Amino acid sequence: MTRPFYDMLRQWIYDGELSDPYHEFFIHEQNPKSDGFGQPNSRSAPATSVWEDKYKLEEDMIPSIITEEFAKKIFLIGKSLNFIRYGCGDSAWVEAYCKDASRELHYGDTATLETSIDEAYKTTMARLINLMDTKFHLFEHLHALKKYILLGQGDFIALLMESLASNLDRPAGSQYRHTLTAQLEHAIRGSNAQYDDPEILTRLDARLLELSHGDIGWDVFTLEYRIDAPVDVVITAWASRQYLTIFNLLWRIKRVEFALVSTWRRCMTGARGVLATTTTISKKYNKDERVNGELWKQARCCIAEMIHFVNQLQYYILFEVIEASWEQLQNSIIKSDATLDDLIEAHTTYLKNITHKGLLGPPKSGNKEDAFSVQLHHLLKGMLAYRDAVDGLYSYEVAEFTRRQERSARAETGSAAQQRKRKGDDDDASPNAPTATQNGLLNSAPRDNNSRADSPFPINPSSAAIKSADSVLPALKKRLEDLSQSFRQKLNVLLGDLMALSDADMKFLGTVMNFNEVYRVRRRKGGKTPHRGKEGEKGKKDEQHRNESKDEEQEGKEDGRGDREGMKGREETGARAGDKEKEAKREKGRGKEEEKR
Repeated sequence: MTRPFYDMLRQWIYDGELSDPYHEFFIHEQNPKSDGFGQPNSRSAPATSVWEDKYKLEEDMIPSIITEEFAKKIFLIGKSLNFIRYGCGDSAWVEAYCKDASRELHYGDTATLETSIDEAYKTTMARLINLMDTKFHLFEHLHALKKYILLGQGDFIALLMESLASNLDRPAGSQYRHTLTAQLEHAIRGSNAQYDDPEILTRLDARLLELSHGDIGWDVFTLEYRIDAPVDVVITAWASRQYLTIFNLLWRIKRVEFALVSTWRRCMTGARGVLATTTTISKKYNKDERVNGELWKQARCCIAEMIHFVNQLQYYILFEVIEASWEQLQNSIIKSDATLDDLIEAHTTYLKNITHKGLLGPPKSGNKEDAFSVQLHHLLKGMLAYRDAVDGLYSYEVAEFTRRQERSARAETGSAAQQRKRKGDDDDASPNAPTATQNGLLNSAPRDNNSRADSPFPINPSSAAIKSADSVLPALKKRLEDLSQSFRQKLNVLLGDLMALSDADMKFLGTVMNFNEVYRVRRRKGGKTPHRGKEGEKGKKDEQHRNESKDEEQEGKEDGRGDREGMKGREETGARAGDKEKEAKREKGRGKEEEKR
């Protein structure tokens, strides 16, 4: 009665083959494929299907003499042997193991059965993990994904972004894969990535995502790391999509950081060059430079604020999320009794932790606009728009500087011509002096239809140019103010949503970004407030009362400060009027003394 069952069990745990023509065993083969000779063709199926989909444990058919835990161990032994034979291509080891370890199993010999199962389990698991490590380099591939797709290799990513920046600023339709691949190879040769295994580097490639109308190169560029069987049992197609999603977020953050730092560097360099010279020229011609100075100060402060946000976000994702999750993954895969299922589960948990804590998880409310990924997308997009506005302001200042330089040069040329003309008139007063026309001085002096002989600046800009310049600056100022206000409002909502979460790591991100409480954190409408305990309502009212008192006190201080400033201004105006009156009296007295003399 039990002889057929034990024969099937022995063949399963020592050979990895299932011989169950009447479906009597508690392990069932799903959708067997034939190779034309009546044998299952496991080699033609993907590795993931061989491991996960080929066999299934039927819990209802487990005999009473075997516990459920023991049955799962038997199921894992045969599945591992089958995977080693067909997925890893190591059938020679399976045949040798079957000859050396195979033994007869008899009913009632429970001790021998348990010993045989335990030995087979340890041997097959150790062999499978060893193959995945030494022959197929699973752990090296995981580390390479962390370095290149999760931006762990900082020098490589910085050089790649710097070399691709000018190319990716163009429309997506003008991007060519061979150009991107050449820049990728340049970044590899110029960074420490060149010392990695060539087998790892050949799997790294640059590709373009699906194009959409209005996209530029930054929107469609991505890095790809190719995975082959049997490593795709652990790094599945789902895992590859998760890696791509994480890379796209990190790449956008890096792009915004690169753009903001470049603009900041240009502004700080211009503050010692073009902008400083523009201020000097403006004061020379009695222009009011206070408005432009305040505008540049606000712009630099807002850019610094955005850079701080991006840096803190990068630090949180790269270190608090990815590094912490990577340490947990390593602790799971270095266990001596780890199985392939344990590796798959640990890697899946690793990616889920990154996507959840890395602000890529789905929204709890069901509204897509509440998702952290959508909020980050709007914030990063607003930062790029602000960068463009600051670049426009800088271009305006450079154009203004150039215009003033040209006007100054023309004014100096006109003054020199007038001096030569007066010198010619003086020469004409002498009877023997040649005329200015004979000398050619007047004919060589530059003239302009808009020049005035009695003006020290004979060349004046046209009224259209002045009107255009006067309209550009207010528009830029309005644009910068709107974008700055929008950034702070969206950031306040993001910080409020983070502080309302129960996850300590995500709360930490909100605390770090608002460590000095410069932002007024608030939740969006309909959001739940954090739990406040038994005295929650009373504490909430007290807090509102304190906030109102602070606001009133602040308004009083501002009103008092305004009154003091107004009084001070009136006093200064009165003092200046008194000085002018005294000066007039002194002038009148000096005039009378002159008349007496």
